[in-house]
Amino acid sequence: MKTESQFDIQMDASLLDSLLAHIGFIDSEGILLKANNAWKTFGNRDTDFKRTQEGENHFETLQAAIEKGNDYALKMLLGIRKVIKGEKESFSLSYPIQTKPETYWFNLTVRPCDDYRCYMLIHEDITTSMRERNRKQELKNRYQVQFEQSLDGILITDTKGTVIDANPAACNLLGRKCPELIGSRREDIMDVTDANYQQALSKRKSKGTYQLETAMIHKNGSLIPVEITSRAYRNHEGKLRAIVSFRDISRRKKAEEDLQQNQRFTELALNSIPGVFLVLDKNGNLVRWNKQMFKELGYSKEELNNKNALDFIVEEEREKVQQKMAECIKTGHLSVETKVTARDGSVKDYFLFAKRFVEKGEPYIVGAGLDITDSKITERENRRHRLMLQQLFENAPVGIAIVDTKNKIQQVNKSFEKIFEYSQEEVMNRNINKLIVPQHKFSEAATISSVTRDGESLQTETVRLSKNNKRIPVLVGGIPVKVEDEVIAIYGMYVDITDQREYQQKIERALQEKNVLLAELHHRVKNNLALINSLLELQLFDSSDQKLTDELTSVKNRILTIASIHEVLYRNGNLTNIPFGNFLEEFTSSGTMLGETVSKAVQLEYDADNIYLDIDQSIPAGLLVNELLSLIFSVTDESSASHIAIKLREYDTRLHLVIEGDHMLPCPAKARKESSLSNVLINTLVKQLDGVLLWPNQDETYQKFECIFTKRNGCGPARELIEQTL
Repeated sequence: MKTESQFDIQMDASLLDSLLAHIGFIDSEGILLKANNAWKTFGNRDTDFKRTQEGENHFETLQAAIEKGNDYALKMLLGIRKVIKGEKESFSLSYPIQTKPETYWFNLTVRPCDDYRCYMLIHEDITTSMRERNRKQELKNRYQVQFEQSLDGILITDTKGTVIDANPAACNLLGRKCPELIGSRREDIMDVTDANYQQALSKRKSKGTYQLETAMIHKNGSLIPVEITSRAYRNHEGKLRAIVSFRDISRRKKAEEDLQQNQRFTELALNSIPGVFLVLDKNGNLVRWNKQMFKELGYSKEELNNKNALDFIVEEEREKVQQKMAECIKTGHLSVETKVTARDGSVKDYFLFAKRFVEKGEPYIVGAGLDITDSKITERENRRHRLMLQQLFENAPVGIAIVDTKNKIQQVNKSFEKIFEYSQEEVMNRNINKLIVPQHKFSEAATISSVTRDGESLQTETVRLSKNNKRIPVLVGGIPVKVEDEVIAIYGMYVDITDQREYQQKIERALQEKNVLLAELHHRVKNNLALINSLLELQLFDSSDQKLTDELTSVKNRILTIASIHEVLYRNGNLTNIPFGNFLEEFTSSGTMLGETVSKAVQLEYDADNIYLDIDQSIPAGLLVNELLSLIFSVTDESSASHIAIKLREYDTRLHLVIEGDHMLPCPAKARKESSLSNVLINTLVKQLDGVLLWPNQDETYQKFECIFTKRNGCGPARELIEQTL
């Protein structure tokens, strides 16, 4: 008869059977009371560690496995007994079961039922997770071995390039201990200035990996050429990391340098390695070929099958190539330039060379073809450029001589022959300095040759000798010809400047004559003005009308002012710029002005601070000084003796003309408003200077006139007239 516990298990059987886990119930004696379908099905497997059948003692099943040496069975037995005795609330154990095909992993959980009359055993299949775990562990172990034993340097870095770990090979290659490397930045151990390296970092951000050749920094500061492979990954914490694997390629680089030093030998060796590789039978049919046939000519493998070599040759060249192939079968070698048709219909220039070999009594041709299309185009272009340069050299309007580094002439052009009257044959291999340089110019010529041989261009004006010892003024230019920073020849260029010298001398003579004439012109103008002034003096002598006398005196002073400017022009020698201080000296020392200062008891001083004005500003500025002094003297007498200073100051492009003194005008405002000829002239002269006149303030004891205007640089009408005269 069934117990209550058995009845409950029977009632829940359908639910248990739906579960994937192997579930069984045992009593305290180990009898298996009930098991679900998963338990029963797995119990049919061929294994030493079977599932107990219902009604059998589970402890005996475990004991049998223990006797066969199964340690997991012993752990299970001890764990289940502890739960039954109440020493543990539950028991868990992960264990394997080995069948003939494969190994299964389960996680056993033992816990008592609610009434403690039976105990539930749950075997969860964890085979998949355990396999993955074991696989990861194996990969980890394998990686650790590879990391430690690898001959390549391996670094683990974070996203900023800081080293997190380094293997022994990395430490050895970089000459640093592991603690020294850990925490290093990429700029401490990498040549981060390498553009290829920066580009590779960007590539890794987008694709997760990169590979390149660059340099790493040894502890002693030397650069180590390396080949680097880097790949980004995320660790178990989800942080982005990078594995940087590198190997020292110094030997390879050294080999490359050795190859470069033996470039000629290398080129010959490379020329023996064909570009397009072909093996032909005696009839010219293709037997074997390399991938360059696809790349260079565009034919597919299917199209090359059963093709004859002559099928690729343009029609007009086929007979020639066929004859060469027949000769190769007889003589053993072939070389020919021809035109080959590509898959897209384009025609390329090829150089073909081949050798004959015999296999099993049958002759074959093994050959290669080099695409020389670009070199043919370049050759034609170079030929055209050489012709252009040669024509330019021959027909240049200046004399040109090509000399070597020992100053020996290698070639001259027609203009050189014409200038120095030597033929090409007469100058070949002769020292150019000994040939055309006068004795007193040897040192100069040697300097020109030395400087040009050092790689600098130079030009100077000098004298050279023709074949008939005629002195020829020339403009000499030396231009070095460099190949890879080495001067291999020098272009000597000679421009005959005989006509220019004659023109220059004529111009200088004409200019000197013009200057003399213009100076004399100013002197004559000054003398004529002096004559007019003398006539006015006579008129003043006969005049009894005081008003007329005053007016004639004003006119005389204005004429003397203009005459003073022309006198300064004549004495100075510079007919365009007038030292205004010299004018003031001439002006204040003239008889009329000197008489005014003496009669009025006025002390007159001037200071122009070495300022020069052109003639268009000198005359109105001088007349303005005259008119302002005349205005001041008209109200000055001996009882109001004073000190008057005339100053001209220059501030950048601005000029300040100042006349200042104590109580120069009793009523400046009234004098300014008078409609006199003097005021009209003052306003007109200020306008000619394109300036502004500031009148004195009558409320101040110390008064001053100030005219502010912009300095001109000889661009007025007078300047234009002088230039036309010159």
